[in-house]
Amino acid sequence: MSADNSKVISELSGVLYLNPKDAGAYVSRGLAYDGQTDYEKAIADFSRAIQLDPEVAAVYIYRGDTYYKKKDYDRAIADLSRAVQLDPNVDGVYINRGSAYYQKKDYDKAIADFSKAIELDPGFAPTYINRGLAHVQKEELDKAIADYTTALTLDPGNAGSLSDRSRAYFLKGDYDKAIADCSKAIEIDPKLAVAYRNRGNAYNKKGAWDKADADFKKAQSLGYKWVP
Repeated sequence: MSADNSKVISELSGVLYLNPKDAGAYVSRGLAYDGQTDYEKAIADFSRAIQLDPEVAAVYIYRGDTYYKKKDYDRAIADLSRAVQLDPNVDGVYINRGSAYYQKKDYDKAIADFSKAIELDPGFAPTYINRGLAHVQKEELDKAIADYTTALTLDPGNAGSLSDRSRAYFLKGDYDKAIADCSKAIEIDPKLAVAYRNRGNAYNKKGAWDKADADFKKAQSLGYKWVP
């Protein structure tokens, strides 16, 4: 529990005691509760703020994000959709709603939201990664690789993006490119367990059993729990 958040909550509770219709104070206290992972109280405060002022997009975003953290994806989507109605030009709303759709395995809607976010902010690499992951789920591997490549153009040193692209190459059967991406990812982050797992899978497909075994053991030593 953050001491700073506890202090903020105490101070704002005093403010709300004197003025129980201060919507901004409920929002701020809700954010502090969220920071303490006290999601029920955060949602209660955001809900009270919405009752007092139902036309502020940001509060629906905050409550939607909190619902997402609770894995209540339907309510998250409902709140984020209301935020879009109130302000359709905030890229982060589409990223967050797309992530909720992804969790519900509604990959078409996830891709649509990530694409809208990219339209609004084409320079944010993580959105391409998110869309790439959704394309992989739909077995649209060339589109996934294109998204990962764009992300790497924007953020060349991201080991996770290289590992993600390696997975798409692996699924395409391009094991040499998968190995090359994993090796680069490992060079950047030698503790990235999933890169060893992915490279091991590619070595395995190429019949390089010793290298595959070494990578699988390394992945396990770094905490990876499953090795195919």
